[in-house]
Amino acid sequence: MPQVAHPIVWLHGDSLTPTDPALQANPTAPAVFVFDEPFLMEARLSFKRLFFLYECALEALAQRPGEIRRGDVVAEVLDFYAAYGGSALHVTGSVAPRFRHYLTTLRQQVVVIVHPAPTLVTWTGQPPRRFSKFWRKVEAEARQATGIGPPELW
Repeated sequence: MPQVAHPIVWLHGDSLTPTDPALQANPTAPAVFVFDEPFLMEARLSFKRLFFLYECALEALAQRPGEIRRGDVVAEVLDFYAAYGGSALHVTGSVAPRFRHYLTTLRQQVVVIVHPAPTLVTWTGQPPRRFSKFWRKVEAEARQATGIGPPELW
């Protein structure tokens, strides 16, 4: 009996939240987060940071079918996609160079729909050289309630 095709959500390090746009657009879709093994070997993250990422992934995957994996991101995402009979891969955009590479590779094999990442603040002009100067200009906007996220943060 063939599997029913489903949208699949790929979560990455910049999208580990239950309010992730790709998750929100596909509330019943299976989702996967992959600990990027080559990146982990290179970055040498602390145990606290790894555990934080793990907890965020658990929270994002709660109430839906999903898995947390470890290995080569593209291979693991494609394996998960095939296992769940994926019809399209949904992901929230990221500016990370690794993300762009993975996206290019995945698009060679499956349909990928990129959801825009939420904007924290609007910014025009040159990239800031110092965070403090940037923060003084955007703090009021950044602290405005959006209604997105846990109600206790509104």
